[in-house]
Amino acid sequence: MTQKITLSLPKTLALGGMTLALFLGAGNIIFPPLVGMQAGSNTFTAGFGFIITAVLFPALAIISLAINSGDINELTQPLGKRVSFIFISVCFLTLGVLFGTPRTATISYELIAHGAKESWGQKILFSVAFFGLAGAALAKPGKLLEIVGFVLSPVKISALIFIGICAWIHPIGAITFAENAYQEHAFNTGFINGYQTLDVISALCFGAIITHTLQQRGIAYKAGIFKYSTIAAIIAAVGLILIYVCYLSMGAHSPALHATNGLQIISTFVETLFGVYGRILLSAIITLACLVTAIGLVTGTAQYFSQNTGVSYGLLVVISLIASAGISVLGLNSLTAFAVPVLCAIYPAALTVVALGIIRKWIDIPSNLYGIIFYSSLLIGIMSLFVHS
Repeated sequence: MTQKITLSLPKTLALGGMTLALFLGAGNIIFPPLVGMQAGSNTFTAGFGFIITAVLFPALAIISLAINSGDINELTQPLGKRVSFIFISVCFLTLGVLFGTPRTATISYELIAHGAKESWGQKILFSVAFFGLAGAALAKPGKLLEIVGFVLSPVKISALIFIGICAWIHPIGAITFAENAYQEHAFNTGFINGYQTLDVISALCFGAIITHTLQQRGIAYKAGIFKYSTIAAIIAAVGLILIYVCYLSMGAHSPALHATNGLQIISTFVETLFGVYGRILLSAIITLACLVTAIGLVTGTAQYFSQNTGVSYGLLVVISLIASAGISVLGLNSLTAFAVPVLCAIYPAALTVVALGIIRKWIDIPSNLYGIIFYSSLLIGIMSLFVHS
């Protein structure tokens, strides 16, 4: 009887939209324009490499999780319970409450402030309001698909697509000149920059949210979890590609040649095309994007630790929101200095877990060999920090 339960087409599309919206945080929105500006005439080649690591790999991470019943513990089971728990905890805590979740409020505040004199009081008030809104959405976890999938996602995605299409059909500058790295190794440079989005780790968190959402709707059987998770991953991947292509084009035709980040490029575009109302629109879009991502990160982290520690989900949500609000006032530079090296160090290991999660469903991999491959990739990630330091 349980196996006959299916999702309607609107709910399936909402699940895919929710997945897409979870990935489209501020970092993912503002990064492609910078790649486009730096790649210039080689944007197509660079963009192809970028999309492989920023879209294909995260989609495979969701599918890998779905193959393993949507259970991240099953995905890392060959490592043993202790190592598995430590590794996943480091991923979730760093991506979530220690960096990713506070960053959502920090980026939103800095965009709205727009260079105005900042004060601790203003930062605190904004963080409380921001995470208060996130908490209101999280107060009913069973309604996450309706709140994010049916309400927030369509608004957010429609606005981003609107700006992207405008950039595609109405470029505001001549195509930029490719920087040295993109002149000589456009594909490789784009590939590496896509890797820096760190979305494979995000996918492990968001994939667990997809599974939990499906289970709440009675889709608890393996075939159903795999089917709908895969569909959600494909919808999200298609949406990401369309949006990234448009924003890569925006950067490739940007007159903001001295921009140091993608937010400056997008701001220049919307202000040129829409005037002062453009910046207001952009502030609203980025804040909404950050809010949806914050909801996803808090949900995924709280669900994981609740299932593996026995602590109440609601209590973990409250702790995450309060901690994130407090940490966010430290500012983006401080958060990045702490978290990005940790995420970069564990990223190769996360990629390895995703790949092995797919392979070992068809090929039996002994636990010892699995461990050797995992620890080798972890060592490579840690060593890469010293190479690039």
